[in-house]
Amino acid sequence: MRHEDRIPGFAELRRARRAAKPQSIIANEIILGELGRFLVEHYERDRDGDVLDLGAGSKPYAALYEPFFRTARSVDVATSPHDVSAVDVLAQADALPFADESFDCVICTEVLEHCRDPRAVVGEIRRVLRPGGRAFVSTPFLVHLHEMPNDFYRFTPSALRDLAASGGMDLVSLRPRGEYCAVALTLAQLPVVKLWRRLSRVLGGDLAGPRNPLMYLTVIAPQRIYVAGWRRMRAGERSVLHGLYRRLSYHTLGFVTTLRRPPAR
Repeated sequence: MRHEDRIPGFAELRRARRAAKPQSIIANEIILGELGRFLVEHYERDRDGDVLDLGAGSKPYAALYEPFFRTARSVDVATSPHDVSAVDVLAQADALPFADESFDCVICTEVLEHCRDPRAVVGEIRRVLRPGGRAFVSTPFLVHLHEMPNDFYRFTPSALRDLAASGGMDLVSLRPRGEYCAVALTLAQLPVVKLWRRLSRVLGGDLAGPRNPLMYLTVIAPQRIYVAGWRRMRAGERSVLHGLYRRLSYHTLGFVTTLRRPPAR
């Protein structure tokens, strides 16, 4: 059984994410899939810990992670471009208002590139994690500038390993978020998405949404086909397809990293 099938509401959340951002299906669904895998592997058995959603924004993954924990807290900055009305605490990621060892898990998706001092943020993640606690961290690599002027960094595997080591964290796993084909398809679709958005403004209506058949054929369907292939390549880690995927992964949209605070000795 795939890990997605073991998570209640996973399919509904995936459909909601597709509808909300049809132009970003690849980026969003890879993070969603990897987060689901992370939760099932590490937190499905107990489900009695505490989780922090760091840089939560509009909390798009809350419905996915909340059933795995006893309590869930969220934090973001007041100046976030996202709707943070549902966030529990407004604070900087490098100065969290939580006591040491408050959480069993930290989820931090697409946040570090917006932090002036990502080393300090990783240090804070370690501080608020209990010994043996894990962090799920996603970071961009070959993606466009966004949320300017607060877009400071892109992260290579070497940088992520260095951040983990400097923050006193073990790097448990590091996975690419797609490979050359994901990058090429994303770049090729940028002018197409802009065209549908411009036509929406000129002609009225939501031509950049999934109800437009041409938007579906030119943007949504190709991304869904890629994501289906990505699942197959990721599933068989010793297969020929997975080997090809690894060779093409020097070009990737970003990385998903699992960090762990070392257990107490």
